[in-house]
Amino acid sequence: MSQFPFQGLEDKELSAFTCSTESESKQQLNKLKASHRISLKEIAVLKCENSKLDTVMKENVMLRNSLDELNLERLQHVRLIQTTEWELAEQTCRTENFEIEIVRLKEENISLTNTRYRLTMDLKSKRDARLSCNNKQDEIQRLKNSKFQRYT
Repeated sequence: MSQFPFQGLEDKELSAFTCSTESESKQQLNKLKASHRISLKEIAVLKCENSKLDTVMKENVMLRNSLDELNLERLQHVRLIQTTEWELAEQTCRTENFEIEIVRLKEENISLTNTRYRLTMDLKSKRDARLSCNNKQDEIQRLKNSKFQRYT
């Protein structure tokens, strides 16, 4: 085989071959350019999508952080509610004990009031009895004095 592939071809044939090859090369080049433009557009779209994805990922991280903070705050509220419920139960128990003590003190007060009234009545009765006794002694003394004066 010859070193020159076009050796032995006529100028017209060579010219036709090179024109057709040049035309095919231009078409191929145009196709490559068009394909390259499409690829550049696709790359631009992918870069835009990648940028959007980066933004979404950043927002996702921020939302995850916010969710973590919210969960911590919720746990604090749950603990506060549990503490408040425990304190309320304790206060309720104390209140029940106070109510029982109040009822006991009221009953004791009624008993003391009744005892005071009874003692007051007893005292009045004794005072009346003493006055009656004193009056009788005075009467007896007067009678004795009047009898004694009669004999003297």
